[in-house]
Amino acid sequence: MPGLDYTLLVFVVVLSVAGALMVYSTSSVRALMNSGDSWHFFKLQAAFMVLGFAVMTAVMLTDYRRLQKLAMSAYLAGLLILVAVLFEGVGIDRGGARRWLSVGGVAFQPSEFAKFIFFLYMADALSRKGELMGSFTRGVVPYLILGGMYAGLILIEPDFGTAFIIITVMGAMLFLSGARLLHLAVLVGGGLAFVVGAFLLESYRMKRLLSFLDPWAEENLLSSGYQAVQSMIAFSLGGLFGRGLGASSQKLFFLPAAHTDFILSIIGEELGFAGVAAVVAAFVIILFRCFRIAATAPDLFGRHLVMGYTLLLVFQAFLNMAVALSLLPTKGLTLPFLSYGGTSLVVSLGAVGVILSVSRARGRAP
Repeated sequence: MPGLDYTLLVFVVVLSVAGALMVYSTSSVRALMNSGDSWHFFKLQAAFMVLGFAVMTAVMLTDYRRLQKLAMSAYLAGLLILVAVLFEGVGIDRGGARRWLSVGGVAFQPSEFAKFIFFLYMADALSRKGELMGSFTRGVVPYLILGGMYAGLILIEPDFGTAFIIITVMGAMLFLSGARLLHLAVLVGGGLAFVVGAFLLESYRMKRLLSFLDPWAEENLLSSGYQAVQSMIAFSLGGLFGRGLGASSQKLFFLPAAHTDFILSIIGEELGFAGVAAVVAAFVIILFRCFRIAATAPDLFGRHLVMGYTLLLVFQAFLNMAVALSLLPTKGLTLPFLSYGGTSLVVSLGAVGVILSVSRARGRAP
């Protein structure tokens, strides 16, 4: 297929397959204890990976310009499911958070689809704005309102990480689209107020922030700092080349969410610094390949679409890695393509499918 970025395709497929293997490695003991089947989480991840590859292929082979006609209706649909999940009896409550909906017995996270939908809408709107981006009221304020509605509803679930990603990537897209720095300063100020309000709204977030400063303190060691400490122990045990695939001890109920939020920590323990460096390098290559596609996109809609989905995937990966390495306070976010999570994997692969569709439209890549 002329123009298709095969390098990007190969790296995404390799990361996804490696993620399924690491999901088995990190979850087999937990799955055996909980369900009697050590392959339980791997089977689910593999099924969603196959579904994600099918979605990615279908989107890749479709002209991405067709998505532009769906942008506004998709935004409204996303708003609807974000509201629906908040209602008791509709949204599924797990661990004090109402983030899931169930269709046909299959649970999914509306916030994951909301990220995809919002940046589709934003790419469409930015491609139409043109010189209006220099105006604060007509170029920036609409995004503050529309993006703020999505972020606010997601924060209520509560899901601070996803809400923060939407606000941050939205600001980055506005900057890359020519918004004035003075206007963006207002957005930054609003974002800081959003973050401060989110921490003040829930006491557990403030505890995480304070424990982040010293997770080894006696009062934090077995409470709010526990995950950070266990993650650091996992990395320290791995050394340069790791203890070997499947040989992690931290996954044996020491490190919570080892197959989801902290899968990088187990990669660090089993495959060492070399394994973590390979993951980081893969995301850096994905970033540069995607920006190359954006730079050569045939139209503004394609360019904004690629920028939005690239920033979405790579920024979330950066946040997940930073949390695992204790560079940021603990927050539940999956590592794209690698962490266990069906909705996240399918949506991430769908986003890559859009990027590859844009790459095909360029003609033959140099």
